[in-house]
Amino acid sequence: MKNLLKFSFAIFLLLVCAVSEARIYIPIDQPSDHKFPIAICNLKGGGDMSKEIPNIIRNDLTLSGYFNVLPWGAYENQAEKEGITAESIRFSYWTSIEAQALVKGSIDSEGGKYVVTLRLFDPYIPEMLVGKQYTFTKKEMREVAHRFSDEIMEALTGIRGVFNTKITYTAVTRKGGKDIFVMDMDGENARRVTNLKSISLSSSWSPDGSQLAFTSYTRGSPDIYVIGADGKGLKQIVGGGGSKLTPSWAPDASRIAFSSSAAGEADIYTVSPGGGKTARITSSKGIDIAPTWSPDGGAVIFASDRTGGLHLYRASAGGGETHRLTFVGYQNDMPNWSPMGDKVVFAGRDMGAFDIFIMNPDGSNIQRLTLGAGNNEHPTWSPDGRFIVFSSTREGEAAVYLMRADGSNQTKISKGNGMLPEWGPRVK
Repeated sequence: MKNLLKFSFAIFLLLVCAVSEARIYIPIDQPSDHKFPIAICNLKGGGDMSKEIPNIIRNDLTLSGYFNVLPWGAYENQAEKEGITAESIRFSYWTSIEAQALVKGSIDSEGGKYVVTLRLFDPYIPEMLVGKQYTFTKKEMREVAHRFSDEIMEALTGIRGVFNTKITYTAVTRKGGKDIFVMDMDGENARRVTNLKSISLSSSWSPDGSQLAFTSYTRGSPDIYVIGADGKGLKQIVGGGGSKLTPSWAPDASRIAFSSSAAGEADIYTVSPGGGKTARITSSKGIDIAPTWSPDGGAVIFASDRTGGLHLYRASAGGGETHRLTFVGYQNDMPNWSPMGDKVVFAGRDMGAFDIFIMNPDGSNIQRLTLGAGNNEHPTWSPDGRFIVFSSTREGEAAVYLMRADGSNQTKISKGNGMLPEWGPRVK
């Protein structure tokens, strides 16, 4: 009888999961003024983490621009009366305050580690959409919170979140140099990757998130280097004459594209991540710079002043004929191809300052995302194509900002100065 009950319950859970996965609560193209109301309760159990973990989740969902996170104080008394199981929750209360989703959980310590149970409910059905339990150390607390934020995004939008990803960027150090840094997607846990007492900039992630390619002047001229994301294993992969700038890692990890003036005027080349012989993609008068790869690795888009002003062009990754993509503005630069393949974001100048624009990969349907807020530069996509990270001088010194792909919810995330950001991949 017990086995039969267990089997029946397992079938029930499978059916619930199937129904939950079939429903999309938040369409990806939902207008930014239609935010999804969600209540996130403090955890049952003592200690600071009972508040810290929910606060991280609240900040994640607010940062995404998809949620209206209801204030804890508005429902604190009710939440403290309830448990975290469906049987102990008064769902009619949560629907009365129009919470369309509810997060509950508990935390306990066990053998020097912590055990947290987190659950996402739909109060209107009512049913549990997601239930997870994590065992972790205090150092791993933020990762656990971000992981559950990712689960919430997947349950409600159908696409897993990117809260547990990293962003690399360049920052000016106290002694006036520039180094490569990495931070969490929400701007926390910033750490220095390079410490070369020089100028290091324009870092680009390897597809598996384990390495960074970047330009550094540490030996005098700007050359291309690769280093582990943990700051270990520094290696110069392109040296010699001329300037080597703006490295960009291919989606299959086999090549790194970059701009080099070794043969005179700057052109686009590729090189193996281990170094060695370079291959030339472009060969023309003028400066070619800032390559970005198509998701399939078959093409690159880059900036060039071959026709006067700086505009965007497209070429096969194997070289050959190029096609001009932009014809408006006088300085279009720093393109980045969406991982979905459907859009290209770039920085453009047509009224004095740089602003962020998106367009189709053929140059059509250009749309402005920023306006009248300092210089906005070096945009790159999140791994899910829903967000864009960029640098802006709107508050004075350059800092790193994040926004939705439609330009809404522009939010500063770096805790200090920052420029030339690039969003890292999802890492399992």
